[in-house]
Amino acid sequence: MSKVLKYFIIGAIFWLLVDWTTAFQPDLQRWLTYWPEIWMFYLGFPFIFAFLIYKRMWNNRRIFVATLAEIFIVEIVFTHNVLLYTFPIMILALPVGIILYSLLVFVPKWIVDGELKENKWKLTLMVLVWIFVSIATYVGNSGMGA
Repeated sequence: MSKVLKYFIIGAIFWLLVDWTTAFQPDLQRWLTYWPEIWMFYLGFPFIFAFLIYKRMWNNRRIFVATLAEIFIVEIVFTHNVLLYTFPIMILALPVGIILYSLLVFVPKWIVDGELKENKWKLTLMVLVWIFVSIATYVGNSGMGA
């Protein structure tokens, strides 16, 4: 299987899992109201990044800049996430967003390229932030935090 296809499949799985756990869980009905449009993100961004990484051979710096553009497109343009542009919460929300989107972009790359061990500290930070945000989302969406 080619690296492009591997990245695409792993990236799509990551998008599905990370988006569900950080934005929608446990509210399945709310998640389903965004279908099929939401699949544009789940399939489109892994496809774009697979192309940039393995066909255009972009280095990590360019990939990171593209990740920042991805954050802007998804969180500001499409979802209007006020946490990313409302002071003072943006001081925490911006780094968290960057970490979560880096998880979506770089971890599939590390898996495909066999670079997980070399990036274990970054991976650990990304997973810890993902777990924290997932718990906060669950508490907020289930009404437990109210």
